[in-house]
Amino acid sequence: MKTLISLLTVAVLVVLGPTLQAAERKATIEKSTDLLNQTIKNKSGDHIGYLEDLAVELPSGRIAYAVLSTKNALGLGGRLYAIPYSALSWSDDQKYLVLDVKKDEFDKAEGFDAKSWPNKVDDRWSKLGKRPAPMLPKDAKLTRMSSLVGLAVKNEAGTNLGKIVGFAVDYKQERIAYSAMTHGGVVGIGAKYFAIPWEALNLKSLNLRVDDRCFVLNASPQDFDNSTGFDPNTWPDKGNDRFLNKAKKSEK
Repeated sequence: MKTLISLLTVAVLVVLGPTLQAAERKATIEKSTDLLNQTIKNKSGDHIGYLEDLAVELPSGRIAYAVLSTKNALGLGGRLYAIPYSALSWSDDQKYLVLDVKKDEFDKAEGFDAKSWPNKVDDRWSKLGKRPAPMLPKDAKLTRMSSLVGLAVKNEAGTNLGKIVGFAVDYKQERIAYSAMTHGGVVGIGAKYFAIPWEALNLKSLNLRVDDRCFVLNASPQDFDNSTGFDPNTWPDKGNDRFLNKAKKSEK
């Protein structure tokens, strides 16, 4: 009997192995293009709202919190809430995000002012997190992840290298793992995609104008012209270490 049970256990693991691994990868690296504006429901299937944005600490790239919005279908009249990023999970069919909360908790609660974002998770919702919220300094500089999408990537000489089209978020470490950058192409057609480690990028203004910031990377156009990049339909599990190594060398 023990032998039979062992054989059945092995068979089940063989069948489920790929599924379990796929689920683990999904929970580790998530594309910002899948997260932002995603529908959020509770475990009962009640509609709670949408994932409006992620608050990112600079320059570390850590996720301070997720922003839940109760906006209506037209994007008007909604309220905003700072909730733990770790409180969110994917539905079994991967079609929406799940938050373990009762619908009336958000229907009755006040949110925060859209013109004055908090510097941490609202204490009322902190208990929803599956892990303690990241410890951030009191003077932490936060920015909206959505505000970083579309920024240009240049080198120190001001040469344009590409444009940021999204971010890979490490769910377990609650930080940006890498930036997805496009290079070349015409109006987005034929462009190559590259996974640039967050640590290899420096967000600043090359002309000292605050409203003209970009990501600065130690690279040249040839670094991308002579490389294949990655398939935009299959994002890698990590950034390209080649760019990270170049950034470290430039710091020495």
